[in-house]
Amino acid sequence: MNTFYSHPAFRSVALVAVLVLGATRALAGPEAVYSIKVGYSDLDLNTQAGVTTLYDRIRGAARQVCGYEGQTFTDQALWRSCFNGAISDAVGTVNNPRLTALHQGKSPAMTAMLSK
Repeated sequence: MNTFYSHPAFRSVALVAVLVLGATRALAGPEAVYSIKVGYSDLDLNTQAGVTTLYDRIRGAARQVCGYEGQTFTDQALWRSCFNGAISDAVGTVNNPRLTALHQGKSPAMTAMLSK
């Protein structure tokens, strides 16, 4: 459940990820859901610096939410799915063209053009 408040004093995105810790654990019980609120009321999302800072915060929160990457191929695949999904959900919730372009790997020049 992502939450977005449009009032500048409450601008934040709740980063949520569902963690499945292996097929046997997933079958044995409910999935664990974790979230971290990422604030960005201090950032100007009309600038590349502001968007980059927010993206770094989102990635850091996704690392915390998704936990340890694991040793096995399966654990690492589940972690990557959690990490990438959490970032994509948060970027989508913020709904900022510059942030979306950065997430999609587009150049800063393209990002500036998208926000105009």
